[in-house]
Amino acid sequence: MNSTKSKNIKTYLTHFPVESYLEADILSKELAWKVMDDIRQAGAHGITAEDVIEKEKIPASVVYSILKELYRLEFIFLYPRDKKSKGDRKKRFVCEKGTWGKYGIDRDFDAALKMSGMMDYMTDELRQPIIKIFKELRNEFEKNKELRKFLPTQNTNVCPNCQRSHEAMEFFYASLLRSIDLMISESDEFKKFLVERGYASDEE
Repeated sequence: MNSTKSKNIKTYLTHFPVESYLEADILSKELAWKVMDDIRQAGAHGITAEDVIEKEKIPASVVYSILKELYRLEFIFLYPRDKKSKGDRKKRFVCEKGTWGKYGIDRDFDAALKMSGMMDYMTDELRQPIIKIFKELRNEFEKNKELRKFLPTQNTNVCPNCQRSHEAMEFFYASLLRSIDLMISESDEFKKFLVERGYASDEE
């Protein structure tokens, strides 16, 4: 779901797959999306329940109920006490999961990939080429004035849990996903690969 409000944190992926009926239930509520968007836009420093109540003009009981469910489902987490500034005693909520890294894959198939050793093999084989591409991608966007506005913000919004910028992770994740999608859905080379293995027809 997209918001018409100005964005502090850039969004690169517009889907949010769910993995359970509980997730589907909470994310089916428009108010939950508003709260999630507020938390996401607050960045790594997070936002308080009071801030959300004031911003959205939503009853406190509704906001606290939504925050409780989002926290229970691990979509958000509490900003660590030991990293708060002195005197900051309020609970601050930070977005744990954006659309990056949030995909659905059958657990049995995932286990099979790991058991076969192919997951480690693919990851090792792809790591260096992908990092090289990411470097070139970032450099291209940096030197092009029209593209530069799409770059994630630097030296800010670093998650206190994973020590990474979720915004930056989504930027690279979205870029890679789009490339893989084009290769699998439109590449003649990949279609030939499928035909040769009986997974596609070479008829026009």
